[in-house]
Amino acid sequence: MTRSVPLVVTVVVLTGFRGSAAAEVDFAKDVKPILENTCVRCHNPEKVKGKLLMHTKEGFFKGSENGPILVAGKPEESTLYKLVNQPKTSEDRMPPEGDPLSKEQIAVLHSWIKEGAKWPDGMMLKSAVASSQPKDDPGLPIGDAEKAAVAKLQGSGVLALRLAQNTNLLRVDFSLRGKEIKDEELALLKDIPNLVELNLGGTNLTDANAAHLKPLANLTRLQLHNTKITDAALPNVQGMTKLASLNLYGTAISDQALASLGGLKSLKRIYVWQTKMTPDGAKKLAIAVPGLDVERGYEAPPPPPPMPPKPAAPPAKPKEEPKKPEVKKPEAKKPEAKKPEPKKPR
Repeated sequence: MTRSVPLVVTVVVLTGFRGSAAAEVDFAKDVKPILENTCVRCHNPEKVKGKLLMHTKEGFFKGSENGPILVAGKPEESTLYKLVNQPKTSEDRMPPEGDPLSKEQIAVLHSWIKEGAKWPDGMMLKSAVASSQPKDDPGLPIGDAEKAAVAKLQGSGVLALRLAQNTNLLRVDFSLRGKEIKDEELALLKDIPNLVELNLGGTNLTDANAAHLKPLANLTRLQLHNTKITDAALPNVQGMTKLASLNLYGTAISDQALASLGGLKSLKRIYVWQTKMTPDGAKKLAIAVPGLDVERGYEAPPPPPPMPPKPAAPPAKPKEEPKKPEVKKPEAKKPEAKKPEPKKPR
């Protein structure tokens, strides 16, 4: 009887394991919350650590500056799995701050990768920067012109979504479609009064067609990162009195931006890293707009001063040849004196 107990336990454990393994991991239910709560806050369009964007399927599977972070079907070969599976004391552990992932969360990612890392098309993760628009704001009534403009944008592959089910407020995102944008598409934006969040990051937006931004007075969040704009485009945002977040990283703006941005008193956060804005210019902008967080990104510390050259070593003394030990000649043996022979008696 005593031998049968471990056998029963083994059967129960294996049965439970098979039952849990039979259910495929649901990305939206199981994986999406983990990535949103631990990864996207550092890898989104406004904070691109390691050149890794994790809020979209395309960015996630493209990987970081060091290459892909995931090998579908092979969790043990996936950088993502290796990093989240590091001990809390490891410097390589992800996320680097806060509590590490639980064993259950790590197991979910392991199963998801092993099953092929399936990510439904069109599904986006929430950005780390929450919308500045109140969740209970119903927005404005939708007119025929707005319906027509939204339909045209969606028909050309531009993402246009409501911020929530109970509001008419919209987010329009050109970045997922590609770099190419047209003036006639940008001209449609003025017919969308419920537009509060606009993403043109990574497109070929220039100072010239940035003029289409001027009528968009209801914007609270504007992303213009990695575009071709300069300081000349920024007067078009001066009338955006509700703007709370502005992303300009990777553009050619400079300290001259202060002339256009200093009056945006609602601005809470601006991203200017990898631009021509100097630390002094960023400081002046923060003073001009009280409460503004000017994000300049990671700044490498100055290199240490060069070490003084070491004094030249004195020339080595020539090695003296070791003296050969004197070989003593064996002393010649003295001939032994012959003893006198005894005389024979006569």
